[in-house]
Amino acid sequence: MGDGAIRRFVRFGVVGGVATGIQYVILIALVHGAGYGPTLASAIGFAVSAVANYLLNYYFTFRSQRRHGPAAAKFAVLAGTGLIINSVLMQVLVWAGWYYIVAQVCATGVVLLWNFLGNSVWTFGGGAGPVDGHTRL
Repeated sequence: MGDGAIRRFVRFGVVGGVATGIQYVILIALVHGAGYGPTLASAIGFAVSAVANYLLNYYFTFRSQRRHGPAAAKFAVLAGTGLIINSVLMQVLVWAGWYYIVAQVCATGVVLLWNFLGNSVWTFGGGAGPVDGHTRL
């Protein structure tokens, strides 16, 4: 992994932290405040955080030069698959007796790898700009 890829992964981690924070706040609020089940609450949080995740990854992490239409469509496919992975892991782990936050942490780790690889190669790859500290915001 070269310096550019390492910097991109660090930026991806920061963006992921923000998106994960959004997801976890929604998850906890829906489980404890609204009485939702952990899998549904996690899925709702995942879907809401995906919008922030896309925009931050487009502009900050990958500095994509691609038009939003194709990039957003690809991101939606990857996020949809990530949502399925997240929901299946949540359901299986919660059914197995895991505390829902621990299950979510495990699901988050798996989806993190899925999203980074998919977004690096397919969604934003090839259109990523230089990694010199400048953004196109």
